[in-house]
Amino acid sequence: MSSRRVTLLGGSGFVGSQLTYRLAEQFDEVVVLTRRAQRARELRTMSNVHVREANVHDATALQRAVEGSAIVINLVGILNEGSNKAESSFDSAHAGLTEKVLAACAGGGVSRYLHMSALGADAENGSSEYLRTKGRAEELVRSNQAGLDWTIFQPSIIFGEHDAFFNRFAGLLRALPVFPLAVPDAMMAPVFVGDVCRVMIDSIDDPGASRATIQLCGPQDYTLRELVQYTADTAGYSRVIIGLPDWAARAQARVMEFVPGKPFTRDNYLSLQTPSVCNDGCPRQPTSLDAVVPRYIGHQDWAGRLQKRRTVARR
Repeated sequence: MSSRRVTLLGGSGFVGSQLTYRLAEQFDEVVVLTRRAQRARELRTMSNVHVREANVHDATALQRAVEGSAIVINLVGILNEGSNKAESSFDSAHAGLTEKVLAACAGGGVSRYLHMSALGADAENGSSEYLRTKGRAEELVRSNQAGLDWTIFQPSIIFGEHDAFFNRFAGLLRALPVFPLAVPDAMMAPVFVGDVCRVMIDSIDDPGASRATIQLCGPQDYTLRELVQYTADTAGYSRVIIGLPDWAARAQARVMEFVPGKPFTRDNYLSLQTPSVCNDGCPRQPTSLDAVVPRYIGHQDWAGRLQKRRTVARR
């Protein structure tokens, strides 16, 4: 057990909560920064995990929050912009926040920094604003002059129980007997959240990961159509999946970005133009879809559905 303190930004999300549990097994103190502590209440079951409310976009508050930490992990990212441009635009959530985090690390004596990015991130040539701002954040990390030891992670789609990919498509497929699919030939290599967490934790003390960019993919590349069909088959739904032509996909994005929750936007459409697959391999012994996904969307998973109902009912 290491006595070093680890501080996470974005620790209450899908990846963050999984990473927090694993970090708590290896570090004496894990601090999760969140705007609303109530969202991370389940993390408080571990005695060495401390959930602290903080506005991470406030440079002064952020500086105070990371002081005394040896390691800072930034998992913050958004797929769609919100109405508050000061905090929930792509630029503020990705590049702007990263700049503040790096400054806080320099002022707070932090020695190790892990940064979650995305495959296809490119400040100049990214196909979407999401990917361009992710790329600008990466440039800030690489160019920091504070002597910070950093590692950047570029995952493909991350899957696992409570993910926002297979669960969302399973819900849509449940409601739609005919499924119109935008950008059906988009390429992805889904990577299991447990593999992502393992690689991130292993990198902390790995000299080979110092100042490195690590791509994270699963064992196989798929088209989006194949993944949606896999979801339907695994969930036990007989569905007709219709790949939309490009003009229809763009029209769908223009309409859907005004639907509450923004299920599909023009920027999402543009992101899908860039293959989310790895050039540099994948984690050691990557986990396949079949080893995990049927457990939480499979039609036989009655126990999982019962547990979800209990969670909603708070029992």
